[in-house]
Amino acid sequence: MCFTDGAAAAAASGREILPATVVPEHYTLELTPDLESFTFDGIVHADVKIVHATSTIVVNAHELDIKAARVQLTRIKTESTLPVSSITFDEKLQQATLHFDQELPADAQARVTIEFQGIHNDKMAGFYRSSYADPDGTKKHMVVTQFEATDARRCFPCWDEPALKATFDVILNVQKDLSALSNMNVLSEDGHPTLASHKTVKFARTPVMSTYLLAMAVGDFEYIEAKTAPNCPALPNQVTVRVYTSRGLSSQGKFALGCAVRILEYFSAVFGEPYPLPKMDMIAVPDFSAGAMENWGLVTYRTVYVLFDDKTSTARAKQGVAYVVAHELAHQWFGNLVTMQWWNELWLNEGFATYVGWLAIARHLFPEWHSFVAFVGDDMARALTLDALRSSHPIEVPVKAPSEISQIFDAISYSKGASVIRMLSSWLTEDVFLAGVRKYIQRFKYRNAATTDLWAALSEASGMDVGQFMALWTQKVGYPVISAERQGNAVTVKQARFLSTGDATADEDETVWWCPLAPYVGGEPTNSASAVLKQKEGTFALPAKPTAVPVDFYKLNLDQANFYRVQYAAADLARLGEAVEHGLVPTADRVGLVSDVFALAAAGYSSTVDALALLSHFKGEQEYIVLEAIAAKLSQVKTVWAMEPEPVADQLAALQRSIFAPTAHAMGWEYPDGESHLDGLKRQLAIGQAGMAGDKELVAQAKARFARFIQGDTHAIHPNLRGAVYAIVLRHSSVSPAAKGGEPHSAELEAVKAIWENESTPMDQRLAALGALGHVQDSTLLAGLLEYAMDESKVRPQDVMYPLRSVAANARAGGRALAWKFVQQRWDELYARYQQSLSLLAHCVAIAGDFASAEFAETEVEGFFAGKDTKAVDRALMQTLEKIRAQAAWLERDRAPVQAWLADNVQN
Repeated sequence: MCFTDGAAAAAASGREILPATVVPEHYTLELTPDLESFTFDGIVHADVKIVHATSTIVVNAHELDIKAARVQLTRIKTESTLPVSSITFDEKLQQATLHFDQELPADAQARVTIEFQGIHNDKMAGFYRSSYADPDGTKKHMVVTQFEATDARRCFPCWDEPALKATFDVILNVQKDLSALSNMNVLSEDGHPTLASHKTVKFARTPVMSTYLLAMAVGDFEYIEAKTAPNCPALPNQVTVRVYTSRGLSSQGKFALGCAVRILEYFSAVFGEPYPLPKMDMIAVPDFSAGAMENWGLVTYRTVYVLFDDKTSTARAKQGVAYVVAHELAHQWFGNLVTMQWWNELWLNEGFATYVGWLAIARHLFPEWHSFVAFVGDDMARALTLDALRSSHPIEVPVKAPSEISQIFDAISYSKGASVIRMLSSWLTEDVFLAGVRKYIQRFKYRNAATTDLWAALSEASGMDVGQFMALWTQKVGYPVISAERQGNAVTVKQARFLSTGDATADEDETVWWCPLAPYVGGEPTNSASAVLKQKEGTFALPAKPTAVPVDFYKLNLDQANFYRVQYAAADLARLGEAVEHGLVPTADRVGLVSDVFALAAAGYSSTVDALALLSHFKGEQEYIVLEAIAAKLSQVKTVWAMEPEPVADQLAALQRSIFAPTAHAMGWEYPDGESHLDGLKRQLAIGQAGMAGDKELVAQAKARFARFIQGDTHAIHPNLRGAVYAIVLRHSSVSPAAKGGEPHSAELEAVKAIWENESTPMDQRLAALGALGHVQDSTLLAGLLEYAMDESKVRPQDVMYPLRSVAANARAGGRALAWKFVQQRWDELYARYQQSLSLLAHCVAIAGDFASAEFAETEVEGFFAGKDTKAVDRALMQTLEKIRAQAAWLERDRAPVQAWLADNVQN
């Protein structure tokens, strides 16, 4: 009944969905993969219910060769087998229709059997192939699945929609020397009845789940294993956790394995529901389009997000592994156990997994990392940037066709979703919020749910009408800027929609958001429970400044818990700057202050000069996360001003040196025993920023250490600093002029390229080398790098974005123009390669996003894409165009004031 009601609503919304006449209840899927021909044979038996009388059964199928089909019908204890009279295909809708000469009666049970053949493609979608070199250097393959969002249909005919949950019995016929994995544990492993070289592996039945979560992997794997604690109250049945890799790499899975065990125990406790499967496998996949995929009981990862080498991997890589593992395991509850009804509510999966992934790191695994402060400079900053565009979209966004789904796997679904959840959790308190989440999970486990179901559970737990105010944040596009001005012991605030161009019209500014103000005065939080702006403007009392506090200041949005920007009156901002110097502003608030001031300047609400001047109050800044935010904002200014006259570029580099060089010199190049995780990251940031800006001493040190390093002295450069050193050396290296008939040459470039090509080096270090290549200062070499990046024998398709982005960032050496020209010239190839990806094709479009010319947006970008099929990247294209135009307006508006300020305030 719930399904048919949902189907009616879906049909009314215009979604491209299957008819509601037949629904699946159970699949028995048997596959025989061939790792030489890269084809697989399959047979699926789908036990279904006939909901409405019909003479057709429609299933999803894509790039499958259906060989035969039949239906065994059961009604009133009578069985009959019905042949299929014909099969028709709709390639656009990716559907196959089985036609029958007689009607299948309503309320009957049936078993649909389909025999088929498919291909292990190289597109990182469906049941695809991935290549790698074994320890002897021999090229080998594994085959793995990636079904989200709509690619289960590439593997077997099915009802490939999230609401059409069923159970699965999986059988894999594989070569005897290979391992076979699926969502569940192995029940039996016997010789194949007819293929002497094969074995038949049968897996336990899955819980009821959506097709996109089904997973399989076949290859020559090894693994390491651990178990959850035998006496864990929240997880009474021990869970076996394994990390699978290709031969020789399993030891690099130890860190992820330890994180996974602790996270399963933690989430079982805070969600009030034990992880329900007997095992959790995690596998490193060499070719993977996303970061990871949360398949229930068999999570697949890009290698860099699950493998970590204690001796040579970086602190940043460690942080990345911990977070991605936490995010994917959060999905075992949010997405797998409780699943969205349809893709318009993707945020219920991704926003929650993002937030509770950070929660697990901050509250349980590594509290010393201050992860929720990092969240402000990471996910929240990314969401605020994207949602400031007119071409943004609501968190809950209509999705009709499969081609539209990939475009909402973006910072709105993930990062804004997580940000508004964090805002709600802060408002309700974390304990009340988690109590509501537990109600939600208990009520909807093994079922599908909607956003309104979550709000209902949270309302019950809190005694508040959560849906009333949260609908504004999930169903409306954008967010407000709150202008604030103190008048005595009160602050007057007004809200209006924030846009990157600062010019919201009356029609665009109709939403009145519910905004917790969370004010504090003189370093002391006030009782913020009543300080909620629910109208366009209001006035709120502030308590008197504590006597011992030397600066009479106030700040809104304590801990940057709420999703908006604040524009302070000039006098109030000046006092905030003084408070920063006196150490009175918490770390997250300093990050937010930097972010807001620069965003307001870029959008024209204030001057870039004011933002640059604010940095003078941060000269004594010692917190890594704040320095990282400052680096990001300076990078944004340098990107937009990149093609200005050389004196301007030199002064911006000098400003960068003035902020980061003192820290770099004070900390030095060596990592003392016991140094904190964040201090290690600060050392890397400071040396990288000051060195790239041309600090002579650091550049000389980097070159000397690099020379020793490539001669075999691995201690010359600490692993955390290698990526920064590669970039500094290439940025400041000399390039030999081209010999007659030849090309320019850079010995340093070739050395860094060799580091990338060394497959025995941990992947995070290899990617650091690959991403540094684009810093070389020669346009001919940069053009060659782009061609190099497209050579699949050198760079995997998933990794092309590393050199492409670094070349594009090298504007003054001609890289920006070269990268865009390359995308234009190779568009057809890029489109064919990445159109199945969730995001890689959009990254190609976004390469144009660093330009700051309205004419370029119109003639180069719009002109190039005119007449092309852009349905897979429509949203990315609109966002890129809007970004370019906003940057053009920013540069035109503030070019002269910034040039004057730099001349007056910065010494080269």
